[in-house]
Amino acid sequence: MSWETDLVNRRRQLTGESFQTAADALRAEVSALPVAALANLRAFARVPVMRMPFGPDLELPPGLRAVLLPDATARSQIELEAGILDAATQAIHHLHRHPDGRLTRPVVVIRSVTPLRNRLQLHLNPVAVAPLLYELMPFGFDGEVSGICGLRARQQRRSTELFLIDVPTARVELPGVGRAAWCAAAAYREVRDRELGTGEYLASVAPDRLAAAEERVLAAYGRVFGPTRIASGFLRRIALLRQALWTQTWTTGCTDLNVEWPGDDPRHAHVALALADPLFGIPGAEIRTSTTLHFPAARSACKHDTLCGPDRLALRSSSLPTGDGTASFRKGARPEWEAWRQALAGRGHQH
Repeated sequence: MSWETDLVNRRRQLTGESFQTAADALRAEVSALPVAALANLRAFARVPVMRMPFGPDLELPPGLRAVLLPDATARSQIELEAGILDAATQAIHHLHRHPDGRLTRPVVVIRSVTPLRNRLQLHLNPVAVAPLLYELMPFGFDGEVSGICGLRARQQRRSTELFLIDVPTARVELPGVGRAAWCAAAAYREVRDRELGTGEYLASVAPDRLAAAEERVLAAYGRVFGPTRIASGFLRRIALLRQALWTQTWTTGCTDLNVEWPGDDPRHAHVALALADPLFGIPGAEIRTSTTLHFPAARSACKHDTLCGPDRLALRSSSLPTGDGTASFRKGARPEWEAWRQALAGRGHQH
């Protein structure tokens, strides 16, 4: 196997891209490297991936890692992607309530990602579009805001672009999420929102500015809690967990991102090693993996009494389900899924 093919495959296991997409992206970047940088890349490509423990990073030439799998650098883009990772985790709960939901097959929200220097493309499971948008788009209720403050959507002919209204350069593209998928997601959202009784879909209330509730939340708490850089980096490598039955993520303080999935498929050591890859892994992340890791209380606040430590990523196993749960899921199927189905079939109202 050539060193170029090896690089393509190492990127693909993290992003889920097709071989051609990953090869084209790498070829375009690598071909622009100076001769000395290309020689460095060849040398680093031969460094064994197996590294124990999972950190610290090798000293790579500046900019070389961004050529291979770019990470977000602007704070607003990092926060947007961190918020999307949290929403994708929450969307899994919706998919478990789908009429065909089962505990014995993987729940996939994001099929693959295409990481770019100034934005990110997410290729979604079509069934997951409505739940993900429900968790992402801001909704105001009783002075609180769910979703990502300032998030708005711009529809293209065959895709949807998500962006921050107060920082429009922060954006994520959803290829394949066209008008039909958007209308079905809106029907899904409206049925769920009615259950709350009162509240406001803030993208409609303030389509071209921050709503007052969003301004208050941003001033008091910020946009996203936790180690946003690690969360953004993990989202850009989310395809590592495509075979997991489901995934849960949460943060502890401002330095720890915790990730859990049932059983050992994929194997935790394999995931940790891929995330610590000296060329394609998350830069600067301290990675731990164990079946017995103790995680402090979810979303516990950091008091900043001392200088915050390095960003940490912890991987842990949970118990495998004892049954497939099919009957209980079908019995508990919620009406929003019926509204979603009718809208896709063209029998719902238009948006």
